[in-house]
Amino acid sequence: MIAKEISWKRIKHHKEIYLFIIPTLALISFFLYYPSASGIYHSFFRWNAADISEYVGLDNYIDLLKSADFWNSFRVAFILGGWAIIKMIPPLLVAVCIHRCSSARVQFFYRALFVVPMVIPPLVTVLIWKSFFFEATNGYLNRFLYGSGLFNALCWLDTHLQWGGIFVPGQNPAWLGDSRLILTACVLWGFPWVGSFAVLIHLAKLQGINRQIYEAADIDGVSWLSKFTRIELPLLTGSIYVLLVFAIIQSIKDAASILLLAGYEGGPGGVVTVPALFMLRKAFMEQRLGYACAVGIILTVVVMGLQKLTAVWADWEVLKRWQRLTYRISLFVLGGVLYYFGQFLPLALLAFVLAFPSRYTATAAAAWGLWLFRDATVLSTGSALLLATVFPYAQTARLLLRIGPIGRAWEAIDRAREEGRARRLQRIDTLRETTGQRVARLGARASKHAAIWAVLLIAMLPVYLMLIVSVKDNTQFYKAPAVLTSPMHWDNWSTAWRMVGPSVANSIYISTLGTALTLFLALCGAYFFARLKVPLSGFFWNAILVLMMMPTVANLVPLFRLLSTMGMLNHLTTLVVLGASSGQIMAIFVLRSFIGDIPQDLFEAADIDGAGHFRQVWTVVLPLSGPILGTVGVMQFIAMWNEFIMALVVMRDATQLPVMVALMRLAGEYIKLMGPMMAGYAIASVPIIVLFIFSMRLYIRGMTEGAVKA
Repeated sequence: MIAKEISWKRIKHHKEIYLFIIPTLALISFFLYYPSASGIYHSFFRWNAADISEYVGLDNYIDLLKSADFWNSFRVAFILGGWAIIKMIPPLLVAVCIHRCSSARVQFFYRALFVVPMVIPPLVTVLIWKSFFFEATNGYLNRFLYGSGLFNALCWLDTHLQWGGIFVPGQNPAWLGDSRLILTACVLWGFPWVGSFAVLIHLAKLQGINRQIYEAADIDGVSWLSKFTRIELPLLTGSIYVLLVFAIIQSIKDAASILLLAGYEGGPGGVVTVPALFMLRKAFMEQRLGYACAVGIILTVVVMGLQKLTAVWADWEVLKRWQRLTYRISLFVLGGVLYYFGQFLPLALLAFVLAFPSRYTATAAAAWGLWLFRDATVLSTGSALLLATVFPYAQTARLLLRIGPIGRAWEAIDRAREEGRARRLQRIDTLRETTGQRVARLGARASKHAAIWAVLLIAMLPVYLMLIVSVKDNTQFYKAPAVLTSPMHWDNWSTAWRMVGPSVANSIYISTLGTALTLFLALCGAYFFARLKVPLSGFFWNAILVLMMMPTVANLVPLFRLLSTMGMLNHLTTLVVLGASSGQIMAIFVLRSFIGDIPQDLFEAADIDGAGHFRQVWTVVLPLSGPILGTVGVMQFIAMWNEFIMALVVMRDATQLPVMVALMRLAGEYIKLMGPMMAGYAIASVPIIVLFIFSMRLYIRGMTEGAVKA
């Protein structure tokens, strides 16, 4: 449906439609735009929000650009972002394997099994890894290295590659206490990295593939790899691109997981400090709020720039010549700035390459990326450089592979493939399955299920450990932490409930009320933008699109000051309003696309019957929006349940803490009772698991009908 355009002369007949957008505008203006403006203003001051407010001009920004710690925080973020790309592979493969199961019941069975490890709150997963896997003395990671013999291999590599004594015989690696290992720990946690959102997004997209395509491919003798590259991967390109952008940007603006693993200091020597954590430390530990505001502004510019750059990359072919020239000049200037300050030289080269793209510059960039491999400290940067430069210029790589002995071998492989395809086509007429083909088919099916179960078991391991330890005392835990022992201490659960029960109730209140408010505001706002094109609607829409690119954490300092001035700290309702203010942005974006697809005839019939806009929402939009509202509601509930940074900053009263902050304090106790602590983690995960199990069909249906397309 194309929104009907209404002129100023006719707006008096539709003026009630502005009532749909007023609540949204009020919330985002007060809790999003005002803190942003305040942050920009105070970034030019030496300000501590109390007795110091001195105008210093650009000094904060100049100090930041000269700060090695600030540049290092972005280096860490880009390394984590590069590994986030690798972490996208397991959920993609899992989704493809589940989709290829011929039985719908088997597919649902696997989805139900994967729900449990996938929807465990990420912060709970971080705490489990911190408690079980990274512990130096009895941690499972060190036990695995010793038991598998990999530790001896790592010691040999340490000696011959001169790693500086990271792995030494007789010494347990301190994953979170060694400045040389903590970054690796920040990458490893959560393995095998099967995230619920990614898997379900891929599955929703794969549902659009007709089974007859697979049947035709089987008749042609197409291999499983060819099915993936020629049938499934082209369809998943859009979702992969979206998830890729989210992964890189999330690594830059996220601070929760790093804070839980490494603390406010960012580990020994601050080696894993990311920009958001750097900003929080400057604001709330050093009381340099003006300086922290400058960090937030730069963080916002970087995130918005990355989002814009990826959008331009995706739409490069449709851009006008002057637009391409503008972006190339901007990249050239960015490369010059990075080179001038001597930071991120690989990114500077990448900016120059993208500014003047050619086969020769891409090849030169790839060669420099290979040269970077000689230094282990910039391995991730070199990998990212290779991916960013060689992949867009795949034609150059193919040209190089066609030269010399490699080219002749490549041609021989092509001829062998064609001959094999010709032989398979000759056997199609018989349509008889030989014994070898039957065995191959059964082997492929068995390997598919084996791969699913292998990933599932690894993903289930933290959940298993959490449940097993929840019925142990400390003595049983240290003697046999991975097996069930007798007697079982079920009283740990009652102890845990007394510790985290009130915070669970707080989170249920915050998430339920915040989700309901978000859905109400988002549905009204989406109807406003999708139904009619009225004066100022374009301006309002652009204002909302800007907020989608703005990281919330960047405005945390001025927002905290605003809430403090208004006396809104330590109130659960504050988290409800803040969650709805930021959550409705994405919800409006998704719902607008869905409402826009509702047939125009339904609205015209309602107009003929004399139904106003409120009546049309109630009788036309709401009955058709059940699946998509369920999808958005589940996503918003999970997001508010998992909220950590905002709750950590806003809430001070222990009786008002949400469950995630309460779990962090529980894990920070000097004397840890492992049984009650694990029981508390399990109690905090139960509401999300139950919600997702009962809403999974609705969630998948909603994504299939509109959410993914948006």
